[in-house]
Amino acid sequence: MLCFYFKMKNFVHLLIFLPSLIFSQEKNLAEKLGFNAEAKLLILNADDIGVANSVNEASFRAFESGSITSGSVMVPCPWFLEVVEYAKSNPKHNLGLHLTLTSEWKNYKWDGISSSSEIKSLINKQGHFYIGNEGVRLNATYEDVKRELRAQVNYSIENGLIPTHLDTHMGAVRVRPEIFQAYFEIGQEFNLPVVVSKDYKEEVLSKIFDKSKIDISQIIWVDKIYGKSNDSPINIKNWENFYYGVIDDIKPGFNILELHLGFENEELKAMMIDHPHWGAKWRELDLQIVESEKFKNYLKEKNIKLINWNQINKIKIPNDQ
Repeated sequence: MLCFYFKMKNFVHLLIFLPSLIFSQEKNLAEKLGFNAEAKLLILNADDIGVANSVNEASFRAFESGSITSGSVMVPCPWFLEVVEYAKSNPKHNLGLHLTLTSEWKNYKWDGISSSSEIKSLINKQGHFYIGNEGVRLNATYEDVKRELRAQVNYSIENGLIPTHLDTHMGAVRVRPEIFQAYFEIGQEFNLPVVVSKDYKEEVLSKIFDKSKIDISQIIWVDKIYGKSNDSPINIKNWENFYYGVIDDIKPGFNILELHLGFENEELKAMMIDHPHWGAKWRELDLQIVESEKFKNYLKEKNIKLINWNQINKIKIPNDQ
């Protein structure tokens, strides 16, 4: 009996520690991609593609020069179909969707892919999306948001742009829990990764999900998402200080740097009038930074591993990455 007791005790201990043993042997994202476990992974992502010809041309050039590894496209915007043509001719480039619920420019507007009568809670009195997130927060319904997000993904696919991932313009999907829920549901519906920072992980897991609708294990958590804020004068010195500071700050794990590319030409200056932040000069400075050999060499010097969504989509990622 004593021998049996010790055998059973050892068996129980094995059951307790087996999950942690298996977990410890599970490869993380970096290892699954063929890098060292402590690799600093980075996606360089160009936002707002499709919003203007200037933004498109700058982003296309950055793809061709290897200055970015990903782009996010605004489906409801007037220059979306130009992006479709580019995507068809350049299938190797990673283009996801910058799911859009707002229309922020002063005299340059758009509404949804869905009929306005089908998404009334997303449309203002002028017939456009609201100018900012507050309009979405106060008026949008879960049903209308989900309908419009689904329409944007379907419209992209129907026109020949198969997205690599989903993210969100101005973070509008985060304004209320049930709207955030709709964002994840659309990602799961189309089997596409949605971009969400680990900063929101506790909120997502504790407050948002109807677990009957979402497979939480499929969420790809980004360790850190970097993006230039509007807290400094718009000049090359501040841009260099910020972006080289980002490279210095990057830790092992999965990181994204959000960029806004464009040319400071007449089209973009007219479109973005009275809007210096993320405006025409801002976007040309972003382009200057990422295209510079100095920036590219600094990434190599700091041993930053540039990756893209196609690589991520080919592997299965464990819950905690």
